[in-house]
Amino acid sequence: VGADGRIQTEVHFYGKEGLPQLPLFGMRFRLLPDVSRFIYYGYGPEESYPDRKHGIRLGIFDGTPEENMASYLIPQECGNRSGVRWMKILDAQGNGLKFTAVGRPLDMNVLPYTALELEQALHREELPLSHNTIVTVLGAQRGVGGDDSWGAPVHQAYEISGEEDIEFHFVIEGCS
Repeated sequence: VGADGRIQTEVHFYGKEGLPQLPLFGMRFRLLPDVSRFIYYGYGPEESYPDRKHGIRLGIFDGTPEENMASYLIPQECGNRSGVRWMKILDAQGNGLKFTAVGRPLDMNVLPYTALELEQALHREELPLSHNTIVTVLGAQRGVGGDDSWGAPVHQAYEISGEEDIEFHFVIEGCS
């Protein structure tokens, strides 16, 4: 933490031979539900993943945690944003936090639910009342695959090896 209040964050994963592939690697932050919107510079305005961003444009976009929830039949992980250079998480007064990628763009996400809450619900109405805003900053995100309708796997270029080291950097600072 610097004298200016900025938090320089370095995240490391030390791969080891024999470890399985990872679905993602990053950090999750549980914030108060006061967060009413996010603004980011990355791929959008729709969700994007490493293997699903080529038809989406790079720009500045915004949304709310609730709007970021995809209306899939069964609740599941959703709302990822690829190629994010920075993301601001703001309350109704416009105060909040700014997450800035250092060195290379990252994947980021803002949702009203944790991954566990999403996995435990079979229908959207089974999701609990949201008491938090979940911000995810990822140094690695697996692709979604599915080049066809009968279960094509993720292409090797979009897999995350558990045998290799992963490192990423970002800064957290206050903003208004």
